[in-house]
Amino acid sequence: MLAHHADAPFIHARAAGPPPDLAGWEQPLYDRVMSRLPPQPPVPPRIDRELGYGDELGFGDGAVTVAVPGHTPGSIALWLPRHRVLFAGDAAAYGPDGTVTCGVFNVSRTQAAASFRWLAGLSAELACFGHGEPLTHGAAAALRAAALTLPADTGKYP
Repeated sequence: MLAHHADAPFIHARAAGPPPDLAGWEQPLYDRVMSRLPPQPPVPPRIDRELGYGDELGFGDGAVTVAVPGHTPGSIALWLPRHRVLFAGDAAAYGPDGTVTCGVFNVSRTQAAASFRWLAGLSAELACFGHGEPLTHGAAAALRAAALTLPADTGKYP
């Protein structure tokens, strides 16, 4: 397993992660998801490599990690610049109605929005999301359009 070093303590269960900063509409969905989790904590997985911003991953002709904090302190996306492919993780989602949105259940909505705006500046032709189908063409334009719908920028990309 690969994980950003900022999330490693939470994944290893050495520390509690920060709680989400939920918008009002997210609370019922979050409560429903949390009610379905087993009462006992999961066994922490092994982390084979802790990542930082810009780490090369050895596949995809130069895949690199991109720090996109907001969903968690150590949220990452993977960017394959030669192929213009973005793996956005939980920083963005692609809904069944064809809309691209900022991810949900973020520990910092301000950071999540700033990270989303940064991803929207990439020249991605194809984007894969932690939730939703891949967007197989015109991903950069869709991300930029979605970024315009976010609240006013109150944070900067780290």
